[in-house]
Parts: sequence; structure tokens; C-alpha cells
Amino acid sequence: MVVLVEFVLRASSGGGLPWFVGHECRAGFISLVSQLDSELGSMFHEGSSFSDRRKAVFSLKPLQFISGFEIVFPERSFRRFLIDGNVVFKPGAQATMSVAVLDEGLASRLLYRLLSSVGSLKLSIKGYEFIVEKLSFEIVNLREMTVGEAFEEVDIEFVTPTYFNPIHGDAEYKVLYPDPTLMLASLASTSYQLTGTAYPKPEELASNTYISGLDIKTPMIKEARGEAPTGFVGWVKLRLKEKTDEEIKKKISGLLRLGEITNVGGNRSGGYGVIKLKTKQEDKTRRNEEGKPTKP
Repeated sequence: MVVLVEFVLRASSGGGLPWFVGHECRAGFISLVSQLDSELGSMFHEGSSFSDRRKAVFSLKPLQFISGFEIVFPERSFRRFLIDGNVVFKPGAQATMSVAVLDEGLASRLLYRLLSSVGSLKLSIKGYEFIVEKLSFEIVNLREMTVGEAFEEVDIEFVTPTYFNPIHGDAEYKVLYPDPTLMLASLASTSYQLTGTAYPKPEELASNTYISGLDIKTPMIKEARGEAPTGFVGWVKLRLKEKTDEEIKKKISGLLRLGEITNVGGNRSGGYGVIKLKTKQEDKTRRNEEGKPTKP
């Protein structure tokens, strides 16, 4: 099980933030948890042991404003990607942030602490105070997602910076483009960690796919030693080859759906790797709903 916790926030004052504040949201979330339960805060900060490695126990979808804000781009900047802009917000501006807790025991303990203090919760992000106006949660049974509904093609939007760790070679050097093999390897590893489900080798899974459209950008962010690297944002169309086995199609679909919940790639607890999927059927359904005549 994965527990999704969504915070609806309201800004106590006006101000300005970079469009992507993943690291700041991670720091603010862990600080909030630590105030409620110092031991729990340490667990969220340090992660858990998995196959002799430390793994984050949560992934995070960073602050996104939904009212009372404006995106401002520096002069002469590339404006097609929001990552290049900054957010100017007013007092009372509303925003959302969500966390997927990957450990059932920690999720239960977190929800108890949050609900016990629900009327007085505040989150600090880069020095700005946000009041928690609403708190909601959802329990997702990942075993039901292991095999998803098959699709022939899917549009994947990489909402926040994304990078992948190479399968072979020096892991210090990250991959900053949507390589299908590395993306499926990342998701298969996450699925195995959470459910114990085994998959074919990522190279085998990826051999059934190909990229038929691509529009990505790697933002210009100055790296500091020890910090996560810049990632890419944008869009990719992933197609499945015509003779792909139906079960393989379902496995790939299930892994990508998992990615919508847990993010993909590296530094997911820092808000990296947030993706959104849109299949042809979902796009058709959306257009039909938008085109429905209203009743007189």
C-alpha cells in the first residue's frame, strides 16, 4: 500500500519563489513532521534500508499554486517551459503539495500526528509561511496496479526536473533524457521494493517500445557539489511495437501508472520526476466531455 497525503495551502503573505521548489518543499515537509514527532522526522530524513542501500520512504510532488499567483519570466528567456519562470504570489494565494508515503507503518504514524494537529499545521517553504487549510489522503493498493490496462501509445509529461541513474558504468554521471530502458528500470525497482513483483530485464521491456515524439529541455541551473543534478522537463510520446505481447503491454502500462504515484528516476523525495500520463483513450474521453452540450 502507498498512502497519498495532499496538503491544500494558503500563503500567509505575498512573495516570490522559483517555479520548482522541490528541495525546499522536502525540507519544509520534514521540518513539519519533526515538529510533530522528532523520531518520525528522522525516519523520513534518513530513509530505510533496502538491498544494502538507503531508500527514501516518500516521494513528493512540490508546491503548485492554483490561485492568486502569476508566472514571471526573465527577459529574453525561453517561455515554453514553466521551469524557466518564477512565481509571484499574493497574500492568501492557494497552492497544493502532496506526498506519497511508501511505508505503511510510517504512513499510519504520520496521519495520526497530522490529524491530531490538523487545525494548527503550518508549512515553511524557503522562508514563506503556508497555512494548511485542508488535508486529504488516499490509500492505493499497488498490487492492483502491477498490471495496468494495455495501451498502444502514451504521452508522458515530465512536470518537474527528471534524471536517471545509469544501469551500467559510473553512477556519478546521470542521464538527462527520457531513456525508456532507464525509466522502466527505475519503475521496476520501485515496484519490486514495494510489492516484491519481479519483471523481465528492463532492456527486454524497453525493446518493445520506441519514442515517436520528443520535446524536452534541461533548465540552466548552477550545480553545487553534492546536490542532485539538473534534470530535463517536457514531453515524450512512447509507442509500443505492433507485435508486442499483450501481457508485456500491461506490465509496461502498470509501471508507468506507478510512476504517476511515486515519481520516476532519482531524488523523488526532493520533488524530481513528477510525471503525468495521457493515453489516446483518455484524450478522447476528455474531448468528448468538453464537447458535451449543456442542458437548457
